[in-house]
Order: sequence, then structure tokens, then C-alpha cells
Amino acid sequence: MAAREDQVESVARAAMGCMHYVMGHSHASTWGVVKEAFALRSAVGDVPDGPARDLLRAAQARITTGSAPGPSIDSKEKERQVSEGRSLVEEALPVLASLTPDAADQVREWLLGVAEKVAAAAKDKGGSEKVTEAEAEAIRDLRTLLAG
Repeated sequence: MAAREDQVESVARAAMGCMHYVMGHSHASTWGVVKEAFALRSAVGDVPDGPARDLLRAAQARITTGSAPGPSIDSKEKERQVSEGRSLVEEALPVLASLTPDAADQVREWLLGVAEKVAAAAKDKGGSEKVTEAEAEAIRDLRTLLAG
């Protein structure tokens, strides 16, 4: 079954929202921010077979071609990254509710995979941990949010 355009748009924006939400909890260097942004492109490419495969591949294509609309947020605007990131994820909740349970679970795990890869992409300035406690908490928040 082909994914509807509004579903694709919403899921692509939610992936970007996961990136922004996690980056809002990160204090990476400028190079680290670049690595986190590139992690989004890598993470969205991990589309396993399953009931939401077509939807996720379409969302992935939207992101990797640069046609996924979303806010351009300066990496220093942490509060804005968190609030707009959360809003983008919340916009996808009706899509998740409209999918079969198996497809919704696959989309949730894909989105959380994006968040996890962004978090692991760079250490905070002066830090030694790949994923800080703040980033881990952000991922837990996203897991709860996506669970509905």
C-alpha cells in the first residue's frame, strides 16, 4: 500500500524533529553539531522491511533530497530546538494512530533510531560520553511522547 503524501510529510518532519529535540539537549562543538546533522541522513537510511517500509522509504527520500520542510534553527537556540523539535514529533502522532499497530511500531522505532544516532554522533564540548545523560533523557522523552 502506497503511503499518502501527508503521512510521508509528517513522518519526515518528525524525524527532523527528533534530530532537533536531541540537539537541543546537546552541547557539542561546531564540528559536533555538523556530525549530529549528518547523523540524521545516515539514520534515516536504516529502513528495515516491514509494514511501514514504503512510508519510511518515502520519508527518507524526502529528507535526503532536502525537500522535507522544517525549521532552520541555529544550533545555539537550544530552547527553540527543543520546543520546535517536540512540536514536529507531536504532528506525527495522528499518523501513528492511523497506522496498523505493527506499522506504527516500526515508525516509532525508526524515529527513535534517528534520535539515538544523532545523540551518539558527537560528544559534548569537554565531555567524554558519546551520549550524555541529557541526551539520554531526551530520547526517553521522545519514547514516551511517541507511545501516545
